[in-house]
This record gives sequence, C-alpha cells and structure tokens, in this order.
Amino acid sequence: MLKLITLFTFISFLPKLFAQDSFNLDEFSEGLDVSDETSIITPQKQIQSQSTKVKAAPEDKEFEKISVTGSHIKRLQGEGASPVFTVDRSMIEQSGHNSVSDVLRDMTASSFGGMRESSGSNAAGVSTVNLRGLGADKTLVLLNGKRLPKDAVTGAVDLNLIPLTAVKKIEILKDGASATYGSDALGGVVNIITHKDYNGSQISYQESFTKYPGGKIKQADYVTGTATSKSYMTTVLSFRENDTIFSKDRSWNDGGVSRVGSPGSYRLAGANEKWKPDPNCKASDIEDWGGGNKYCNFTHSDYSTDLPELRQLNLMSLFEYEINSDLTFYGRVGATKKQVKWQYAPAPGGFTIPAATAATLGIPGYTSGDVDLYYRTVELGNRVTEIDTYSFGFQTGLKYNLTDTWDVDFSFDRNTIYKNDLSVSGYALTSRVVKLIEDGDFNPFDNSENRGNLDDAKYKPWQLSRMANNFYELKASGELFSTSNGAVGAAIGTTYTEEKFNTEVDDLSANGEVFGSAGSNGAGERNTKSVYIETITPIGKSAELQLAGRYDEFSDFGKTTNPKLGFKWNITNSLMFRASAGTGFKAPQLKDLYASASDGNPSFIDHVACEAEKQAGGDTPSCSPQQYNVKSDGNDKLEEEKSESYNIGLMYQPSKKFSIGFDTWLTKLNNVVDINYEDLTRFEQSGGDFEQYGIKVNREGGYITSIEAPLLNLGSLEISGIDFNTRVGIGNSFSISMNHSQLFYYKKEGFPGTGYENILGTNTYPAWRNNVTLSYTLDTASFSLIAKTVGEHDKAVAEEGELPAYTEYDFNYSQKIGRLTSLTIGVQNLFGTTPPLDETDASNQLNGELYNPRGQLAFINLKQRF
Repeated sequence: MLKLITLFTFISFLPKLFAQDSFNLDEFSEGLDVSDETSIITPQKQIQSQSTKVKAAPEDKEFEKISVTGSHIKRLQGEGASPVFTVDRSMIEQSGHNSVSDVLRDMTASSFGGMRESSGSNAAGVSTVNLRGLGADKTLVLLNGKRLPKDAVTGAVDLNLIPLTAVKKIEILKDGASATYGSDALGGVVNIITHKDYNGSQISYQESFTKYPGGKIKQADYVTGTATSKSYMTTVLSFRENDTIFSKDRSWNDGGVSRVGSPGSYRLAGANEKWKPDPNCKASDIEDWGGGNKYCNFTHSDYSTDLPELRQLNLMSLFEYEINSDLTFYGRVGATKKQVKWQYAPAPGGFTIPAATAATLGIPGYTSGDVDLYYRTVELGNRVTEIDTYSFGFQTGLKYNLTDTWDVDFSFDRNTIYKNDLSVSGYALTSRVVKLIEDGDFNPFDNSENRGNLDDAKYKPWQLSRMANNFYELKASGELFSTSNGAVGAAIGTTYTEEKFNTEVDDLSANGEVFGSAGSNGAGERNTKSVYIETITPIGKSAELQLAGRYDEFSDFGKTTNPKLGFKWNITNSLMFRASAGTGFKAPQLKDLYASASDGNPSFIDHVACEAEKQAGGDTPSCSPQQYNVKSDGNDKLEEEKSESYNIGLMYQPSKKFSIGFDTWLTKLNNVVDINYEDLTRFEQSGGDFEQYGIKVNREGGYITSIEAPLLNLGSLEISGIDFNTRVGIGNSFSISMNHSQLFYYKKEGFPGTGYENILGTNTYPAWRNNVTLSYTLDTASFSLIAKTVGEHDKAVAEEGELPAYTEYDFNYSQKIGRLTSLTIGVQNLFGTTPPLDETDASNQLNGELYNPRGQLAFINLKQRF
C-alpha cells in the first residue's frame, strides 16, 4: 500500500514534466489505457452518420453529439455530472479473458468481486457483475442502452450470454441512476456497447493453458461487416469452451469435509440423544462436531468439480439503414446456446429407520426405537448435472430527425432465456431408499459384500425455467431553447415493459422426496409503465445543471418516483468539478415474489451454539462457519428496496498525456430483501422475538436443525468510498495508469434490532482494490503489464487473523505480422502466486469471487483480417 501511495504522489507531480497548452476537460476520459486513442473522446473521431450533427463556431465544422451512459441527452462533451469508466477494446484484449464478467470482475469498482461460473446448483455457469458490493441484482446491465432479462435462478443478468467478441467497449456508470433507467440501478450501470460499423472480416482463435490440471480454455470467433454512407451490418459468430477444474486439483479446494459420510452416523430417535459414527467408519474420519456429537466425516472435495465444463455458441447481428435523410431503421438479432456440466460428491441426506427394521440391521448398542441416520449414497456414484441454456433476443427501431435539433426514437426489444436443468446421475428417492432397507435389500450398516445396492432408488430430478421481457420505448431528445450560455438540452420518454418468470421442477423434487436435493416451482408476471424527463441547463459559460426524474408504475407492488440532480463546473479548461444526488429503487424480483418453498444450505456462524460451547469450555466447532438447512419461500407482500446516492468529484487534465481525478460517494439502502442468518442468531442470543417476522429456528440440544423463513424486507446498508484515477503518457509510446477504489465503511444491519455494524475488512469485504497498468506501444507491437491488488480482510474466523493484501500480475504482448495478421501472447498470474487461503473455512479456502481459482494461465491469440 505504501508503494502505491508513493507512486500516486510521484505521478501527481508529473504534469510539470509535460508543459503543453491546456487541454479541454470536455474531452476527458477515464479509460485505463492511454495507448488506445479512442479512450479520449474527440468529436472528430465519431461517425457522423449515426448521430445528430450541429454547427460549431468559429470553425464552422460539423461536430457529433454522442450518447453517454447515464443520460438520455446526446451531447458534444464526453463527461457529465456522474462518473463513467470506459473499458475499451484494447483493455479487453489485454486481459486474456473470454467473458464479459471476467473482465468486469477485475475492475476496482467490483469491490468484493463477483459471481463466476461454479458447480453445485442450477445457477452453475451463470456469471454476474456486482458493483460496489451492493449485489449483482442491484447492478443494472444494458446492451446498447437497453435492459437485458435476468437469470431465473440468481435474479441477475447472466453476462456469459453476451459474446465478448461482439463488445466494442463497456461503459460503467459508478452512480445511482434510477431516475434515468428505473429499477436495479442502485450500485451503478453497466452498458455493454457492441461493434456496429465493422467493415471487413476477421477470424480469431485463442487457446489458454493452466499451470495445474484442468481449466483449459478455447475460443474461436468470426466477425464480418459492411458499412456504407447509408447503412451498416455487423455479424459475430463466437464459440468458447472452458474445461472442468476438479477441486482435488487445486490445493486450496481439496479440503472440503462434511459430517455426512459413508459409512454414516446414527442415533436413537429422541431427545438428547447423541450422534455416533458407524462402527465401520475409519478412526481418522471420526470427528466431534460439538456437544458430544461424533460423526463419520467425508471429504467431498475429492469428487467435486470447482469450475464446471462450459461450452457456448453465440450468434449476433446488428444493422442500420438510412431510409432517407431524416428516417433510419435499425435492429439486432441474437441467439446463444450454453451447455454446462458439473459434478458433486454422492448425495448426502438424512432419514429415519422404523424400529421394526432397525432391530434387523445389527446396529451396535441398539435396544429399541426408531433410528435417525445421516448417510451418503456412494453406491449411486457422483451427482452429475447438465444444464442447457438457450437465449434469444431481437431489437427493432426507428429514429426520426424531427427538426434540426430534435430526434425521436422508437424501439422494441424482446429477450427470452430458457434453461433446462437435468440431474443425470447420483440421485435417489428417500422413500425408495428407506423401503429398500425395510425390505432387506440394502443395509447401510453392513460393510460386507452382502450390503445390497440402491439401484431401484435411482432418480433423475429436473428443472425448467424461463425468463422473458418485452421492452417498448419512445423518447425524444434535443434542444428546448438557446440562451446566451448555450442551448438547454432535454429528453422525454415513456417505456412499457412486460416481464414473465416461470420455474417448474419435477413433482418429487417439489415435495422434498429427492435424497440430498430439493427444488421449487414458481411463476409470475408483471407490467411496468414509466415516464421520464431530463434537462441539462447551462449556467454561465462553464457550468451546467442536470435534472432528471422518473415515474414507474408496477402492476404488482405499486408506484415509485425518483429524482436526480447533477452539477458540472469547468472551473478552468483543465479542471472540472462535478456532483450528483438522487434516489433509487429495486423492484422485488419475480422469483422472490412468486417462488414456492425451497431448501438451501447457507454457511454461517451460529452465535447461540458458539457462545454455549465457549461457556462449556473445550472445542468450539460452532464458532466456525457451518452449513445449515434453511427452508425459504417467496413472499408476494415484498416491497421495493430504496436507496439514496451522492457523488462529488474533481477532474484535472492539463494535457492529453496527463489526467488525475477522484470521486467520493455515499449510498444508503433500506428495505433490502435480505435475512442475514448470522445476525439472526445474534438477535436470538440477545433474546429478540424473531417469530414476529414469521421466522422459526428449530434446534435440538442447542444446535440448529433447520431454519424456516420467508423472504422479507429486513436489511439495511450504508456504504461510502472514494475512487482515484490517474494516467500519464511519457513520449509517444509509454503510458502508466492507476485506478484505486477505497471504501470508508460498509455498515450493514442484517436483522432489525441488531444495529448497524461496519463489516469492512471482515471476511470477503476488503476495504480497497487497486489496478496499475504499464503500456508500451510501437507501430507494429505493444506490451502491457497489469498489477491487480485486492486489499486485506479477515479470515472466516476473525480471531485467527487476516488474509493479507494480494497482488497478481498479468502480462500481454501483441505483434502485427504484415498488414492483416496479429499475434498476441499473455500470462495471467505471471509469477504463479497463490492467492491468500483461509484455513479456517476448509470448504471455501479460496474466495472465487475475489481471486482467480484457475491459477496461472498462459494464452495465445491469432487474428487474421481479410
């Protein structure tokens, strides 16, 4: 950290080395890599046929008004009252990643990382973005300014469905924007902008190799397009393949242990009975998990995949045709097929054996009564699940130049995602397992060849889900009138959205009859009507005021109105001040409103049991995170989550070769749909009445057996931080840039009455992230070195210390071969370092949302243009 501060201080004095004419801040950009000239937005570089043109005195040249994420009003300047960070194409290629989510996860604004493809649920293969740590469902994702449908399971946009090859740049609005875009824009907005005016064709192939077994990546792409003065059409075809990574092949994931094994653990059914391991259990596998309960452990990581196998095919085509000088027709069509396959250890579960049967099984020490048994069905092999996802979408629209200064734009978007989830092996029906035992066809306590088998209990659970939206928008933007300080810009629009959600599981899963698995049905739909208005008014010669407001009316939960105020002041040609304030909201997710009851197994610390073990003395296993069964269901009485956001920033750019700036921000959330189960146990410990919320905590012998809780608006958050960015060009070839995000606090109340707690710096909540990029560019070659740092944070058991700050280096070298061919080689994690590992959470030693679980990875990319 000290080195980074020293570097930042040094850079702040570098403008003295580059004495040039002052540079207009209206061309300021936050692009990380100055080697890409497109990161500085100059009107001359834009394609005039795609936007409104205005005359600019005294040169009397046509300048283009461009669309900027966070505003409906096109403008000459690239910077507004809210901070927008641009990830350009050169940054994407430097990363070596093959998905949008992997690129965004490395950004410093992704404070606590983001969900990546992982095994273990019907969300496997889904990858999201999570700005400011507010949650992926509170980050709005747009494609060319239009809302995308959400994944039916996670409630967030699956970024894996967007082909990275089609992406020209990604604009990240680091500010609340519900006044502009409506629901979900609490943590910020990610606007993915695709290639549109591509002229020519290109094929490319990239292959990646990992240091450790598994995780190899392949990708092949084809891009073709034509562009004329009146039209363009661009088509992208992309295929990628990610190989499986088994947990046992990464040292940080090979220690996952469960108390449910084979041989299993049992007890006589009844109060205060202790769990005992099957006598056939190896002595090395027996462990006391607290309260005198001893189980036969099972190392499940020996069988599971950490990252699933993923294969994906994308096709996207975009077009625009100028019918006449005033009317333009445009559209987009796209389709994706994604296949994901993951594997987990044999299914764990529990059931009760009737007394009459138990007496025949030869259970040591058995006298009478029913017997409870924890058992893992190794006889059926590993649980293997295959998920097929199909995504279809299209857009069509008309743009009309109403006057010299006003445009009207009407568009219609339809997007649908189908997901088929089939568990192909390793599952059984609990009732059939029990019947096989009762009929004498299987004895879980017999370790000989006379044990029998569970073949007749095999079952293949399935789940089908569908998410769809229709999005209609009509907007007009232009100039209201002129003043002595410039024209007053305005935009007014209306939207109508239809959303549908449906999840269907097999009847036996819905009834909880599948051994070691569960599922639930759910369906719902809603319509949303919205009206918005925005103005930008010049104040004097160098300042402007942005006012925006939006009214949304939902067919299910109600109405909401959200305003925003923004201010920008060019103090000098080189120095700009900006500020904004606004409210925001997130509508309840359809899956949360209408889902049926389901089971989950979140991991947390039970503070009631932990404190009891401390008082008793001896081991305290409950003071470490454990998995507990939670039964939850939808709640059609949920309300919208609400937010307030504030931002103040200062930007200084005396020349094209130097810029520096910061934005400090504050976001408050209340009415958050959340139950923090760890805070719930704290509330229980303090004697709080949690049953008033419809919550039940079931315990035996002081230990949680299950929790029953509907989804509720119980959470609150308050977050504040600052973003620094600076960029320096030295000569014509060398550049250095730095982006640093520092959180001041992350206060959270996970359950009413527990009070706000600043959890910044606790496990999985680092206070800061930093990226530094060195780039060197010649006519035919370029290289970059990127240092990505994640700050320190506590281990899962805070008393055991903290995980140190971790820096990973990525290297990229690109060489042009002739005029039409280029070769790129690179290494992620150049020095092969291992991220900080948390031995206090054996099942999750490496945080895959913050750190890359692949380890060191080298890649080679070949492009051929023609």
